[in-house]
Amino acid sequence: MLVSLSIKDFVLIEDATLDLADGLTVLTGETGAGKTLLTQALSLLLGDRASEGLVAEGADEAVIQGVFELSEEYVAGLAPEVVDLTALSAGELVVTRRLNRSGRNRCFLNAVAVPLGALSEVVGDLVSFSGQHEHRRLLRTPYQRDTLDAFAGAEQLADRASYATVWSQLRKVAERLAERRRDRGVRDQEMEFLRFQSAELEAAALEIEEEEALEAEQRLLARAEEVVRACHEVAELLRGEGDAPDVEGVLSAARARLASVADVDPRLVAAAASLEQAAALIYDGASDLRSFAHGLEVDPARLEAIDERLRVYSGMARKYGGTTASALAHLDEVRGRLQTYGEDDEDDETLTARHDSLQRRCVALADALSSRRLEAASRLESLVSSELAQLGMPQGRVTVLVKPRAMPEGLDAAGSDDVEFLLAANPGAPGRSLARTASGGELSRVLLAIQTALVGVEPAETLVFDEIDAGVGGLTATAVGARLRGMSRVNRLVVVTHLPQVAAYADQHVLVSKSQRGDRVFTCLESLCEEEAVGELSRMMGGRPGDPGAMEHARALRSRAGAGLLD
Repeated sequence: MLVSLSIKDFVLIEDATLDLADGLTVLTGETGAGKTLLTQALSLLLGDRASEGLVAEGADEAVIQGVFELSEEYVAGLAPEVVDLTALSAGELVVTRRLNRSGRNRCFLNAVAVPLGALSEVVGDLVSFSGQHEHRRLLRTPYQRDTLDAFAGAEQLADRASYATVWSQLRKVAERLAERRRDRGVRDQEMEFLRFQSAELEAAALEIEEEEALEAEQRLLARAEEVVRACHEVAELLRGEGDAPDVEGVLSAARARLASVADVDPRLVAAAASLEQAAALIYDGASDLRSFAHGLEVDPARLEAIDERLRVYSGMARKYGGTTASALAHLDEVRGRLQTYGEDDEDDETLTARHDSLQRRCVALADALSSRRLEAASRLESLVSSELAQLGMPQGRVTVLVKPRAMPEGLDAAGSDDVEFLLAANPGAPGRSLARTASGGELSRVLLAIQTALVGVEPAETLVFDEIDAGVGGLTATAVGARLRGMSRVNRLVVVTHLPQVAAYADQHVLVSKSQRGDRVFTCLESLCEEEAVGELSRMMGGRPGDPGAMEHARALRSRAGAGLLD
């Protein structure tokens, strides 16, 4: 629960602390004194996003700090990662929000800096906040559905969280399937083109080794006659045939002459051996050339076939990157993309199966949510109608209408139901939507009745009401005050009010006022003693300061409220 709230340099509040006591704490003051600043600061402490212009004039930053008491059960219900991040444990928790004039916003839990989301997760459920905007929210059917789910209990909220997770997954899968269907036409055209390229390249059966061999053979066959003549002529020259000098004979004579003196020096022996090797090489070379020439066939048909095959290579190279290597690389890429598309087809089947599975889970969870809503609706109707009777609407009746939609078409982010609160303020009158029939005072009482029904259901131990009594007065205001006093015996209540009938029930009365120093105006908080509280009640009732009659009237109001005698 909330133990204290400290505010420094926040708009008009220079430095103020609100120490809360058990029971009912009321905040009163003249219109414009700054009561709303307190609830605004509390909202920021609970995780609302900050706007500009909240730092007091002359200050660099505004600081809002709250001290809470955490129970072991509450800590156990928090996300483990948040607990580990802040080393949370049962006992005192100090929550700090610092708003810098430059726009920098820092949050701390027990002096540990945390993101705003983590702060909101930890303290968001510690205080139930019902501000003036709740009247407007109560008119919205999604909020009415949220309220019914909260009343239905922890199991309903857990199943709704599970449903929300599955629903989110279902929407993502559905979006992916829709996107793939939109792109299928383009994909099918691309696949057809890729299949054509793959078939063309595979039919060409390109191999870099074959291309190199064919190019070499083409060069040889293109000049076959010239090569044959050259080989024969060289062989004749080496063998000394015809008019050619006898190279082989010259080498043999030179070797024989050198051998006659070879014993004189070992180097001459080596030279003679070299001449012998040269003669052998020339002989072998001439033989090889003759064999090569005899084996080379001038074949125009073979040359034409090679030319035709090489034209295939050059054609593929022109289309796919300029070389055979680039064409083969393109074939690998095409095969990979076709495989990916094939896997995508399998993914379509997988996605469709996953979509159907998630949809079945959503339907099952939504059905469970609907069943509990229908059961909880009758209980909430009875409780709220009973509360309205105690709040000056004895003939008022609230009907909680749960309208299931057809599934799976009717599924949305919260299930398959439309929920609407209907109010029949008078006997025999049909129930109508709150937006069309409820006055401001009726809305205030319906909201208070709903909040009363939720006491003990929601985890918050501190309830804050900002002018929940708007639009009511007279005996109805007295009934509202009595009901708030009753709620404060179960939960710690903080109520901002302008009604003396409500303020009279206070266990702690805090006055919000303005003071001026120089040319600056400040909002101040003052916890009132009993006599001061009576004086504030007198002011709220229209009495003049010090008027004995007004003070006596206020004292009587206070006394009767304390004794539970107001009616």
